Amino acid sequence: MKILIPVLIVVGILGSADPIFSQTSAEAKPSFEVASIRPSIPGTHQGITLLPGGRFVANGVSLRLLIAIAYHLQAFQMSGGESWMTDDQWSIEAEAAEGTVDPPSATPPYMGVPHMMAVRLQSLLEDRFELKTHRETRELQVYALTVSKNGSKLKAVDPPPQATRGQPTAPLPAKRPPLRPGGAMPASFAPPPGSALAGPGAIVGSAVTMDQIVTLLNRLMDRPVIDKTSLKGYFNVRLQFDPETAPRMAFGAAPAPTNWSALAPPTTGDPSIFTAIQEQLGLKLESTKEPAEVLVIDSAQKPSEN
Repeated sequence: MKILIPVLIVVGILGSADPIFSQTSAEAKPSFEVASIRPSIPGTHQGITLLPGGRFVANGVSLRLLIAIAYHLQAFQMSGGESWMTDDQWSIEAEAAEGTVDPPSATPPYMGVPHMMAVRLQSLLEDRFELKTHRETRELQVYALTVSKNGSKLKAVDPPPQATRGQPTAPLPAKRPPLRPGGAMPASFAPPPGSALAGPGAIVGSAVTMDQIVTLLNRLMDRPVIDKTSLKGYFNVRLQFDPETAPRMAFGAAPAPTNWSALAPPTTGDPSIFTAIQEQLGLKLESTKEPAEVLVIDSAQKPSEN
């Protein structure tokens, strides 16, 4: 079975998740056995496909996006690099050794890419793009997520079944009824327990943790969101806001998906994301500074085709 991964939110992916910086020596790190890289034809639709046998196919993707996927990073967790790493688009076909079976991993998939596939992608970038990086701790502008003065409106619920705990959050699937027909979120709609969905102007979660909520908020904001609520347990969450007020979307850091109009109307009349978080969740975002680890891109080279 192949897995199609629409790249709906670029470098979203999981700001509160642990970045998988290189954790093993270059000799021990898994890699693809064969790989073909070429510049994408102009107008190529952006997407990533995972196929059986450890195959990774990407089209219309930038090196910066590939780095984000490989190392589980958001844009604000990367520094340095030349403009071509964002502007140039690449098509990649890579395959692991025949018969490869990846062991289960405690690290959840990032943008739908399993942990071991992401580690192989690290090896590919280091080999073919000659990517060189290092880590630094820097003081960054962040949003501290705290409980508002009137208290949280999140109600604790029973935990999800053991089998679904820790499942990754995901963008809304393309083929489904509109989440917000007529600008209203259907009260009956909810994802399976233990999971959450995000689309322009809406976040919906069933029996999710604060970590999962913060993960989705990080996909929408222009700086890291740090959980300072001290809220434990599992919660149902329904957040509806004007998508134009989400900083990451407003400043163009994420391209609009092809099904944007199906997810939310252009003008909703909804409150800003900051107001919605306070009024609907009983939480608030406060601007502050915190030390955070970033991946510094020292250098990279455009790969030769083969």
